[in-house]
Amino acid sequence: MPNRKPPEWWQYSNSCWQQLVELLNKLQPDTVAQCANQANWQLLRQGDTNSNFKLSLTFQDYFVQLVDQTKVEQLPGGFYRSQTRLVSENPALSKWLPKCLLDNEEIRVSVWLYASPTVSQHFNNPDLIVDLSSLLSELHHSELSLPELDMKMHLAKYYEIARANKTADPFRSEVLYEQGQKLVDSFEASHCCHNDISPGNLLSGHQLFLVDWEYAALSDPLFELAGIICNFELSDRQEQELVEEYHRQSQMMVDLEKLEAMKALYRIITELWYIGNA
Repeated sequence: MPNRKPPEWWQYSNSCWQQLVELLNKLQPDTVAQCANQANWQLLRQGDTNSNFKLSLTFQDYFVQLVDQTKVEQLPGGFYRSQTRLVSENPALSKWLPKCLLDNEEIRVSVWLYASPTVSQHFNNPDLIVDLSSLLSELHHSELSLPELDMKMHLAKYYEIARANKTADPFRSEVLYEQGQKLVDSFEASHCCHNDISPGNLLSGHQLFLVDWEYAALSDPLFELAGIICNFELSDRQEQELVEEYHRQSQMMVDLEKLEAMKALYRIITELWYIGNA
C-alpha cells in the first residue's frame, strides 16, 4: 500500500494527499513515491479559489488543483461543485478539456496539457475565432446541470469582498457597486457558460482547450462574450470578427447595445475583485 502520510512540506489537507496517492497508485504504482518529492511539484499560479501545480512523474505529468476552502464563497452558489467532471462527461464538450481523473470539493487532477495560454495576438488567426465560436456555441446550447449565477448577489458579494480590504478606497468600491446595480437588470441567466474565459484558462496547443470550470453556471452568453473581449483586450476588429462568427455558429442574436452593458458590468466586477484581493 502507498504511504498515505503527507510529507512535511505538504500544506494542504491529509484528505487531499490520500486521494492523490490512491489515484496515482491505480495509474502508476511504480511512481507513487515520486509524489512525495517536492522537486517534482511546480507551482504554476494561484487562482481565485485554488492553487495550481504541475506534478512531473516518470511516465506522465499531471495538473493538480487544490481548492482554497476559505474563498469558495466567491463561486456561483457560494460553494464548490464538481464542474470539471460534469463537463468532461458531456460528449459534445469533453473534447475541449484535458482528461479529468479526479474532481471533488477538495482536489482536481487531470492529465497535463502541452499547451500555452492564448493571448490577444492569437485572435488575429481566423481559425482560432472559428474554433472558439464552435466551443462557445456547443457550451451555450448544452444542458448541463449547473447552478444559476444570480448577478445581483454576485455583484453584492464582490462589493463585500472589496469593502473588506480596509486599505482600499471605500468610495471607489461604492461608486463601482452603484454603477453595477444600474446594469444588472440587463443580465439574463439563460444558458450554460464558463464565466472565466481568460488567457490562463483558454489554452492553445494542437487545438483549443478550456480549463478551470469552477465558475461555470447558468449565465448570460453576452456576459461570456464580454469577459473574453475584456480579458484578452480585443481590438475593435477582433471583437467584430468574434461576434460575427459566434452569431453564425450559434444562431443566437447578439444585441450590441447589451454587449456594451455587459462589458461595463464585467469590468466593474473585475475591478471589485482586484480591490478585494489587493
